[in-house]
Amino acid sequence: MSETIRLRARGVVRGRAEGVALVADATLSFWGEVDPVSGKVIGKGHPLEGQSLAGRVLVIRSTRGSSATPMVLNLAKLENVAPAAFINEEVDSLAALGAIVNGIPMVTDLECSPFEVIRTGDYVVVDATEGVVEIRRTEAQASGGG
Repeated sequence: MSETIRLRARGVVRGRAEGVALVADATLSFWGEVDPVSGKVIGKGHPLEGQSLAGRVLVIRSTRGSSATPMVLNLAKLENVAPAAFINEEVDSLAALGAIVNGIPMVTDLECSPFEVIRTGDYVVVDATEGVVEIRRTEAQASGGG
């Protein structure tokens, strides 16, 4: 059995994508903390260190600005290791630009904190055009078993 949670959100970059969530209540700099060839977080001590962003719905507080963010996202997209979508508490304009250029949907302003509802491993559908986020988890995930 599975549980589905549906939340309203504000679309920042239109589009629809889905994938397994990768969640950290932290900021992330694509310049220096993400390897664009492997798609892995390489920032020492970052909560997501060693995790791959490839095809994941990245749920973070915000990106930390660098004018290289759109370029790093583009390199990751070319290597097929970019995130599928972004769910951000705060929107960094350079990450929004990178998402626009690379066709990566982005939402913000969920009706509740994404860190209270979305867990790493949940399957998440982001529809930034309609402003909807669906979180799907199995009974085992909902009870903390997986």
